[in-house]
Amino acid sequence: MKKITYFLIALLFCAALVGTVSAWNSNTEANINPSGSLMPGDSVSATMTITFAANSDVDRIDLTTDLTSAVWTGSLTSLDGTPITEFPAGKRYFDGYSLSDLPQDVKLTIYLDGKVPENKAGMEITVIKVEQITDSNTVISSYQSDKQMVYNPDDIPDQIEDVQNAINELDSQITELSKQGADVSTAISKLETARDYLDAADNHKNDVATASSELVSASAALVEAEKEMVSAALTKAKSNLDAIEQNIANLNAKGWNDNRVILLSTSKETAQNLYNTAKSAYDALPSSVSSSLKSQSLEALNKSTSTLETSNALWEEAQKSPLDAVGPYAMYIVIAVVAVLVIVGAIIVIRRRNENDWDELG
Repeated sequence: MKKITYFLIALLFCAALVGTVSAWNSNTEANINPSGSLMPGDSVSATMTITFAANSDVDRIDLTTDLTSAVWTGSLTSLDGTPITEFPAGKRYFDGYSLSDLPQDVKLTIYLDGKVPENKAGMEITVIKVEQITDSNTVISSYQSDKQMVYNPDDIPDQIEDVQNAINELDSQITELSKQGADVSTAISKLETARDYLDAADNHKNDVATASSELVSASAALVEAEKEMVSAALTKAKSNLDAIEQNIANLNAKGWNDNRVILLSTSKETAQNLYNTAKSAYDALPSSVSSSLKSQSLEALNKSTSTLETSNALWEEAQKSPLDAVGPYAMYIVIAVVAVLVIVGAIIVIRRRNENDWDELG
């Protein structure tokens, strides 16, 4: 980072403090205009106010910026805003006015104007950095503004491709969730919003600022779609777990407690643990979704789905009638048995009738 200039101002020892250098009190964060991402060549301004206590000794204030053509100015006032002095633009130092042994606290307001350097495209810059330095070159107070990204026109096509790939990947995951019966309607809606913003970015890729803004919106919508996908997966996994629990209860009520039911209960506990882990992670980070959380939620859903299928099969088997055991030929067997019984019955009736007829004739 290039050091632009220095300002000499007085800082004081508080009379009540012995041998300790007073540090400043920054009233607010620096106000940067424009905030957020920048374009190469943009004009940028910054303002920052610092309060100094009365009765201090002199220290040095170093001011640094990544902006080019930087111009620093300053204004000194009392705490109620009464002007004391101003330090004109173009001065290397804040000088010509002693702040030593002031009878009151003062406010120093720093003003900065400059331009975003062309060679910082695609990089982050710090607009303003302020350090309070002692005579022994020790930094005792420091502040710097949040880093800001400088757009690079050459990055736009790659960024569009990256967001497109992310959308396609999430689309595939949402499709798989849908096949497992999850309600993914909200996730699909958010994903379509991300696609719309991406299309807008692609249409404006020659307008770097607009395209970058659309890409930011597309990425934000993509995050929302990911959150909704995870939520849908967890909701469906919980529904599966409840159904598995009910099947196990039904099996136990029928007296089914063999190894298959024991294994089913173990599998259900595994799915439950996967769900609990994913749900806790989701509740802890409601504003974002990590790749590990997506994997955890999908794993929980897949495990609960396969376990539910097993439990459904066991419960269906437990509900079958004894005739079901003979398979698809049960109907024919029943018909044959009935036919045999009818024939046997008919023979018995005929024989008895014949016997009765013989007795009458005899």
